[in-house]
Amino acid sequence: MTRRRVAAWLAGTLALLLLAAAIVLSLLAQPQRLSRLALDTVGGILGLEISASGEARYRLRGTPMLEVRDVVARQPGAATPLLRAERVFLSLPWSTLRNRAAPLELDRIELDAPRLDVAALTAWLATRPPGDGRIPTLRNGLLVNDGRIDGDGWHVEALGLSLDALRAGAPLAAKARGRLVLAPPTAVQFDLRIAAERVENGSGAAVTGRATLDNGSWRLPAYVTASGPLRYDAGTLRVQPLRFGASARYDGGDSALPFTLGLHGPLRLRNGAWSLAPADVVLQGEGVVPTLDARGRIALSRALLLELSGRMAAWPQAWPALPPPLDAPDTPLPFSIAYAGKATLGDPVAVQLARGDARAEAVLRIAEILAWSQSAADDSPLPPLRARATAPRIEVPGGVLEGVEVTIEESP
Repeated sequence: MTRRRVAAWLAGTLALLLLAAAIVLSLLAQPQRLSRLALDTVGGILGLEISASGEARYRLRGTPMLEVRDVVARQPGAATPLLRAERVFLSLPWSTLRNRAAPLELDRIELDAPRLDVAALTAWLATRPPGDGRIPTLRNGLLVNDGRIDGDGWHVEALGLSLDALRAGAPLAAKARGRLVLAPPTAVQFDLRIAAERVENGSGAAVTGRATLDNGSWRLPAYVTASGPLRYDAGTLRVQPLRFGASARYDGGDSALPFTLGLHGPLRLRNGAWSLAPADVVLQGEGVVPTLDARGRIALSRALLLELSGRMAAWPQAWPALPPPLDAPDTPLPFSIAYAGKATLGDPVAVQLARGDARAEAVLRIAEILAWSQSAADDSPLPPLRARATAPRIEVPGGVLEGVEVTIEESP
């Protein structure tokens, strides 16, 4: 190689180095351009368009750090953003910035006031390759402050979420708190701990903590536990089987009614609709709360559906007495219950009882029955319900009645 060619090569190399240095200095002088590069990298891996219109700051020493504000993430071409956030803090290793094809590995994520749209999230998840195994790695975890999740007819507000680390195949431990609003004023305040054996499809997961259902006129504080293998496929979340338990108390006015509830069966969530079918239900109570076991189905979306059949261990003494031969206080009583209405259980419930050839059917509202049973000054000796009972034979003091039919109509 001649001296002239060597000199030209050195001059060209120096020019390229100077150009690279100028580009780096330009990036360092313009945080927005550096944030665009980092957000494009993460968005390219996730198949999302991620933009930030607010202030940005960064740190390149050690593990690169980026903090951006007014962030919007959406599926390409989608009208509704999947996620909005007032602030996003993101630290990620140089290896992630250099290699977009590798599984996403981050150091830590912090989100202030994020807002997640469930419908947009579901649409994006439906486009992801099945079984691609790309569970992001968070070496130093996640922190969410004052989050919100918007579903179809429901939302979660004041959401706080934290986890120490996230890595495929490793155990997971997280905390979640917030307020689930079903249909104002009905809401559930929750403070829960979440654990999973491994971060992968089909792994066993467990939730424990406190939750309080409040509809404005009564409250239902409870300590809850739930566990089962968790799997997500083709837009459907499944826990099969779910094991759920609650130690709860009904607080209405001056009364407090403790009870325990157990549920077992395959839980399914799709497009914001929950279902448990077949569902095994065990309820243990005292006073006006009966002890029973039943089987059927439960579904919850904008409305609540209950269809259960089973046996009541005994007719509660606090309830109005049944006529013979339905009365038998210490004998299990077959029953069925059907409900389709508001999630607050404020709509009418249909109940059927049977013993031998005797039958009883009633339509009632739970809140009205509870208020009637707890009111010492109630003007009516009959509960507020519509009922019809038939029996081929009833024994009464001093005689026997045959072909009996009794009807109770609600007071006008």
